[in-house]
Amino acid sequence: MAPSNPSKLGLAIILLIVATAASVAHGIFIIGGRDVVELIVAGQLVCTVPGTNCPTCPGIGGVNVFLSCNGGQTSLAQAITDPAGLVNFTVSFLDGTLFDQSRCFVYARLPIASCVAFPPTGNLHAVVNLVGFVQQTIGLVANSALGPFTLA
Repeated sequence: MAPSNPSKLGLAIILLIVATAASVAHGIFIIGGRDVVELIVAGQLVCTVPGTNCPTCPGIGGVNVFLSCNGGQTSLAQAITDPAGLVNFTVSFLDGTLFDQSRCFVYARLPIASCVAFPPTGNLHAVVNLVGFVQQTIGLVANSALGPFTLA
């Protein structure tokens, strides 16, 4: 059966294409089932046996950490831990980068000389846990907290 009004069908298709293109161009991506424009990542790198959650262990400052969604091959964002081992950085999706929370981790490359609890080679990684959302003027922002660093 032919559409009753082909011009309305054509207009609907064009609007769908424009709406889809606009979402991608403005960096609207789904995290936790919601459209977001930025992801804030916060956590701490501490000197402890990898995989151990130790809130009283000393933090490790001056370590380059980076967010990767392909096994540590490329970096979407990076930061250097402060003297207490804390890290906080923002990933903007305005560049069209896709974010798959199940495949994205924050990495630190070994060795880290100031911590003898870590092995001498390899990588550590921490899962990015979604904490919540905040509406900002730029759009919806997702907040996350790092889990403990484990051997990658």
